[in-house]
Amino acid sequence: MENLKLLYSKIYVLVQELILNPRGFWRVHTDTRESQEELFKNLLIPLLTVVSTSVFLGEFFRSDYFRIWVAALWSLREITLFASLYFVGVYGTNEMIKYFGYEPKFEALQKLVSYSLVPFLLISAVTGLFPFFYFLDIFGIYGFYIFLMGGRKLLPFPRENRDNLILKIIAANWIVFGLISFTLAKLLMTLD
Repeated sequence: MENLKLLYSKIYVLVQELILNPRGFWRVHTDTRESQEELFKNLLIPLLTVVSTSVFLGEFFRSDYFRIWVAALWSLREITLFASLYFVGVYGTNEMIKYFGYEPKFEALQKLVSYSLVPFLLISAVTGLFPFFYFLDIFGIYGFYIFLMGGRKLLPFPRENRDNLILKIIAANWIVFGLISFTLAKLLMTLD
């Protein structure tokens, strides 16, 4: 239990630094080496656990007759959505960088996508627990700003067209995220 408390306090400090000062965060963390396993274990899985639990509780108390299986399916939707966003973000960005004619750094992409998911995860935890606050989902877009700031440090683009290429990558990832989110929501709305 003490390890869990320590992990979440470490995540809190990291998230606070990332949200309040993304430029300073990327300045400090550009050269740190973090494997995919470390990012999953120390950031994404704990945050995704909070999100899926809040979505489960929010849907459980919102649904008629407190249907556990509907709440579990909505929780599974969030896990599927963020897992697909992570993997599509990493591999899709990797392929787009190759398409643009540059050499991608896979470890940097994993770090970039992981940290840019943090605002989406935090907002989803709030809107999952309190579904009537879905309008707050718009604040997840801050993750794109974090991606832009980190992309300036981590992606191998020349300065003159760097922001243009990063914005194309963000737009492609946003379209994929929207399509996956819409499709999964439509599938589950038939059960609700």
